[in-house]
Amino acid sequence: MTACPYCQEPVEGNALFCRSCGASLRIPEYDRAFCPHCGARVSSKQEFCHECNWSLLKPAPGETPPSPASSLPTQSKPTPWKNPWVWGFLVCAGLTIAILPWLFISGTPPPPQTTPAAPKVVPEKVVPGVPVPAPSLSVVPPSGKGSVPPVTETPLSAAVLRDQLAELLSQLKEAQLKKDISRYSQSFSPDFPDFDKRRQKTLAVWEAYDYSHMDFALTAIQPLDPDHAQAQVTWNFSILQKKTQTSKSESQTYRVWFSKNGGRWRISKLEMVRKSG
Repeated sequence: MTACPYCQEPVEGNALFCRSCGASLRIPEYDRAFCPHCGARVSSKQEFCHECNWSLLKPAPGETPPSPASSLPTQSKPTPWKNPWVWGFLVCAGLTIAILPWLFISGTPPPPQTTPAAPKVVPEKVVPGVPVPAPSLSVVPPSGKGSVPPVTETPLSAAVLRDQLAELLSQLKEAQLKKDISRYSQSFSPDFPDFDKRRQKTLAVWEAYDYSHMDFALTAIQPLDPDHAQAQVTWNFSILQKKTQTSKSESQTYRVWFSKNGGRWRISKLEMVRKSG
């Protein structure tokens, strides 16, 4: 076996590249493919490796190849006298030394100005028979009771409350005409008493009758608190019986209690007042 001319590692006689450094053993223009010191890829025209500055020239017999440090130019140690900040520091120190004696020679500073004393108040002479005005007293509110009244929630105006309740009843009317049990259920509060029975009764009525006309009248609106109200609702409607194809009109008046649930008004309770037709 022969040795690689670049890394001196043994190679086979018919090998094209060195297994150790990867150098080409057959093509002259690619003989120096890798730096033998750091392994960086180099050109055959380079004399020094561009990564580690290792000499790529073949040393003469008995000559030691130069190290990377010897190929680098020697930099002279910078002198501090060439830095501008050194001269600036020296100039400032000289000015300070020159000003200090002048400060001590210039004299003592003037005395500080004092605030003039407040004029002495001479009490008025009390003349017998002349009433003396009483001093004014500021009224201090008792502890725990400030002058600012507590913040209370502003109640809804009658017009706004009427519009909101009328919107709820309009949704209930549309649910009745379209026989939409889901929308019908959303018009009632979750704590409505015996709602399952009312739901089953409503489905039975829808199975036997069709609504041809329906409207309502909202009167006697009374707000109880910000989340509860009471009113009187009269329903006027016409129905058609599917089996006999006979129609009739009815009027039903209820006392209805409303409550807010999830930010929306819903029916929480109702009582029949009168029925006609």
